[in-house]
Amino acid sequence: MSIILKEHQERVSHAVSAYRSEIAEIEAHIRLRAMSADVSDAELALLRRLKDEKAEILYRYENLKEAFRAILP
Repeated sequence: MSIILKEHQERVSHAVSAYRSEIAEIEAHIRLRAMSADVSDAELALLRRLKDEKAEILYRYENLKEAFRAILP
Protein backbone atom coordinates (compact mmCIF):
# COMPACT_ATOMS: atom_id res chain seq x y z
CA MET A 1 0.00 0.00 0.00
CA SER A 2 1.23 3.44 -0.85
CA ILE A 3 2.34 5.48 2.13
CA ILE A 4 0.49 8.44 0.67
CA LEU A 5 -2.77 6.50 0.33
CA LYS A 6 -2.40 5.07 3.84
CA GLU A 7 -1.98 8.58 5.21
CA HIS A 8 -5.12 9.78 3.44
CA GLN A 9 -7.02 6.67 4.53
CA GLU A 10 -6.17 7.47 8.16
CA ARG A 11 -7.31 11.07 7.70
CA VAL A 12 -10.61 9.91 6.21
CA SER A 13 -11.12 7.48 9.11
CA HIS A 14 -10.45 10.26 11.62
CA ALA A 15 -12.84 12.57 9.77
CA VAL A 16 -15.59 9.93 9.89
CA SER A 17 -15.16 9.56 13.65
CA ALA A 18 -15.08 13.32 14.16
CA TYR A 19 -18.22 13.95 12.11
CA ARG A 20 -20.09 11.18 13.95
CA SER A 21 -19.16 12.79 17.27
CA GLU A 22 -20.13 16.26 16.07
CA ILE A 23 -23.50 15.04 14.82
CA ALA A 24 -24.22 13.30 18.12
CA GLU A 25 -23.29 16.47 19.99
CA ILE A 26 -25.52 18.63 17.78
CA GLU A 27 -28.42 16.19 18.29
CA ALA A 28 -27.97 16.50 22.06
CA HIS A 29 -27.92 20.29 21.76
CA ILE A 30 -31.10 20.23 19.69
CA ARG A 31 -32.84 18.14 22.35
CA LEU A 32 -31.62 20.45 25.13
CA ARG A 33 -32.59 23.63 23.33
CA ALA A 34 -35.98 22.20 22.32
CA MET A 35 -36.79 21.79 26.03
CA SER A 36 -35.79 25.38 26.80
CA ALA A 37 -38.43 28.06 27.20
CA ASP A 38 -36.35 30.75 25.49
CA VAL A 39 -35.48 28.93 22.27
CA SER A 40 -36.45 30.43 18.95
CA ASP A 41 -37.61 28.48 15.93
CA ALA A 42 -34.76 30.03 13.96
CA GLU A 43 -32.18 28.67 16.40
CA LEU A 44 -33.59 25.16 16.22
CA ALA A 45 -33.81 25.37 12.44
CA LEU A 46 -30.18 26.43 12.23
CA LEU A 47 -29.06 23.60 14.51
CA ARG A 48 -31.02 21.12 12.40
CA ARG A 49 -29.49 22.52 9.23
CA LEU A 50 -26.02 22.25 10.74
CA LYS A 51 -26.72 18.63 11.65
CA ASP A 52 -28.03 17.88 8.15
CA GLU A 53 -25.02 19.52 6.47
CA LYS A 54 -22.59 17.57 8.64
CA ALA A 55 -24.54 14.36 7.98
CA GLU A 56 -24.14 14.91 4.23
CA ILE A 57 -20.41 15.42 4.63
CA LEU A 58 -20.23 12.31 6.84
CA TYR A 59 -21.99 10.30 4.13
CA ARG A 60 -19.35 11.40 1.60
CA TYR A 61 -16.50 10.53 3.94
CA GLU A 62 -18.05 7.13 4.67
CA ASN A 63 -18.14 6.51 0.92
CA LEU A 64 -14.47 7.47 0.68
CA LYS A 65 -13.68 5.13 3.56
CA GLU A 66 -15.38 2.28 1.70
CA ALA A 67 -13.49 3.18 -1.48
CA PHE A 68 -10.19 2.91 0.39
CA ARG A 69 -11.24 -0.50 1.72
CA ALA A 70 -12.07 -1.68 -1.79
CA ILE A 71 -8.77 -0.51 -3.26
CA LEU A 72 -6.33 -1.10 -0.43
CA PRO A 73 -5.79 -4.50 1.21
